[in-house]
Amino acid sequence: MRGSSYVLSTARSILNSTKGVEFLTAVEARLAAHRSGNNVSDDNRVRYWDSICRASNDEDLLVMVKEERRIIEKALTCAEKQLVDIIVPSTEIDCLRKCQMEFISGVGGQEAMLFTGELLAMYSRYIEWRGWKSSSLHVQESDLGGIRHALIAVEGENAYAALRFEAGVHRVQRIPQTDKSRMHTSTASVSVLPEPEEVSVVVPTHSVKIETMRASGPGGQNVNKRSTAVRITHCETGIAVHCMEERFQHLNMQIAFKRLAASLMQRKVDAIHEKFSSDKKLQIGSKARAEKIRTFSFQHDKVTDHRLQIQVSNIVDFMRGEDSLNNVIEKLEALYKEERLKNIIEQCIVD
Repeated sequence: MRGSSYVLSTARSILNSTKGVEFLTAVEARLAAHRSGNNVSDDNRVRYWDSICRASNDEDLLVMVKEERRIIEKALTCAEKQLVDIIVPSTEIDCLRKCQMEFISGVGGQEAMLFTGELLAMYSRYIEWRGWKSSSLHVQESDLGGIRHALIAVEGENAYAALRFEAGVHRVQRIPQTDKSRMHTSTASVSVLPEPEEVSVVVPTHSVKIETMRASGPGGQNVNKRSTAVRITHCETGIAVHCMEERFQHLNMQIAFKRLAASLMQRKVDAIHEKFSSDKKLQIGSKARAEKIRTFSFQHDKVTDHRLQIQVSNIVDFMRGEDSLNNVIEKLEALYKEERLKNIIEQCIVD
């Protein structure tokens, strides 16, 4: 049984938990029962009841069979999910409570800025719906009330794990308010950066160069009179962050440190997923920013997710930021776990 021993050894090294060992013990018992002929697999039970359904005209029996099948399929789904959760444990990155979402208008001028504002509003509602907290770090509005650029901080249970797959290029197809003569295609890009719990741990003060300067643009009496703007440069990587949104230097300093910490965490995420996600449907981190992930077609009243290859009807409901959006986010999380599971299996085979 050299093959079985290898599988169990590899699985234990992956699971490394009491629950994992208990699971493997249960699997061994089921396999032993199956080899002795004392066990009928759930798949066979499903096929057995299907054959009864096709052959029988008894309505009461059909109702009973359908209910039995529903119970079996539910049990199979639950067992499959438990298996994936055990083999693919959550990482430190998966459990982060904080992240930053950045919104940048793309192709399409004022219409793109209006769409960017609608995306910001949709995710703000979703964050509230999930019971998370958000705060605005920077907002640059357009003349028509759209958004050129915005950055918000999000905090909540598994916030980063849920929102990270929203990073990418969002496309909208509709007749815009700015030009009702024809259909327009505009874009907005969303970035999701992980934020560490303790910024000082990721970015100690001795690792950066801090510069202060006078702010520019509208802002009242402080502008061009006091050095309220801040630029922080990370010495090792050369990453620089500039902040002048707030009227007071210490607030700009806090925001700049948060942005820098998020950028450094993003580099860590990129390094972790570089090999794993190179040929996968889900791109995570910096690579995701250039990926076209979703199209909002107002003409057909559908939202298409290009990674899941699904279409969701009723754009208005989707953009409320509640169940419809959450269902897609949950499917993306499931796809991510599925791809990680495939990657683990491939590594086991190679090893």
